Amino acid sequence: MTSHFTRLATLVVIVVAASALSPRAALAANPPTQDEIKAAGALYEEGQRLFAKELYAAAIEKFQAANAIIEHEVNYYNIARSYEKLGAAEECVKGYETYVDFFKKKHGADPKDIVDVRASVQKCRLLMRPEVTIGSDPEGAKVYIDSRDKLLGQTPYKTTLDPGSYTLFLDLAGYQPFEQKFEVRAGEPIKLYFKLEKLQRVGSVSVKSNIRGAAIFIDGRNIGLTPYAEKIVLDEGQHQITVQKDEYIPFSRGLNVEVAKDEIVTSELYLRDPPMTWKGYVGYISIALGAGGIGFGYFAKTRADVEFTGTDEFNKWEGLQNIGYGAGGGLVGVGVLLLVLEALDTDIVKSEDALEEARTSPRIVPIVTATGNGGLLGADVRF
Repeated sequence: MTSHFTRLATLVVIVVAASALSPRAALAANPPTQDEIKAAGALYEEGQRLFAKELYAAAIEKFQAANAIIEHEVNYYNIARSYEKLGAAEECVKGYETYVDFFKKKHGADPKDIVDVRASVQKCRLLMRPEVTIGSDPEGAKVYIDSRDKLLGQTPYKTTLDPGSYTLFLDLAGYQPFEQKFEVRAGEPIKLYFKLEKLQRVGSVSVKSNIRGAAIFIDGRNIGLTPYAEKIVLDEGQHQITVQKDEYIPFSRGLNVEVAKDEIVTSELYLRDPPMTWKGYVGYISIALGAGGIGFGYFAKTRADVEFTGTDEFNKWEGLQNIGYGAGGGLVGVGVLLLVLEALDTDIVKSEDALEEARTSPRIVPIVTATGNGGLLGADVRF
């Protein structure tokens, strides 16, 4: 386009000298005076000189001043060309469009350099700030770009941005804050659309148990088996927690989950039909032994009364009677107590299922005492 530029410049000088610079409409009205022609020519030549020195902003002022005196397509062309050199994209496009429109009105056709002009227009359009459209679902999200300090608007939102990298922030009450990087490329309008996620109002719960292998259900959903070490994240509100295993009585509990709070639910499961423990066995044995002791006491009493009344042996058998009654009664009492405890002890799990520390084994210490007047047979049971 340099040769075209030079050609048009030479043409202007020639036209100015020949007083042929006016468009057709001006010829029928008031033609420029010689002073106007000289002034416009001088301004144009000064613009040429500044353009050659790459002083494009100053050159534009001279071309515009010359055009204000005598309107001509060469002035419009040089103004657009200067804006192109400055990188002023919008002014460049507008300048070339004005040049083409003026030329067509004056000559009734496109300029011969229309292909080059269109190429220049396309080049300038690529430098223009692209339009950026930002949308969201739902709409109404606050829009921030690169900084949350300045609110730009709400979705749907349109703006223009220089080419480069940006960070978009979207905020909407009840939804997760959104952040996304995006790239703006020269000459490429972009549309950004994002679906916002509802804000998760959640808490967490840890489920503990006294047995292994029990299934954990929350609101009917199978979570896993005990022991379960991970925290279970749940939405805010009411939930039903169930822990169950075959042969055990199920555990069930309602739980109100609060936002950002951790809850611990301890589930204790015990056998539905527990087997007899040592207390039951020892209790029955104690009762049997106690009954035997009482029977022996009765035997000793009978023999003492029948065979040894008034003899030295009477006191001996009377002592054995007392020992039998005392020891037997004591053992029966211990046995009954153990059976009662057995009936009350429903907190029983299988040893292979237990997760708790093993309970202390029971300690049984026999107690046997005897005197001339009687005795005691029993046991010190600690558990």
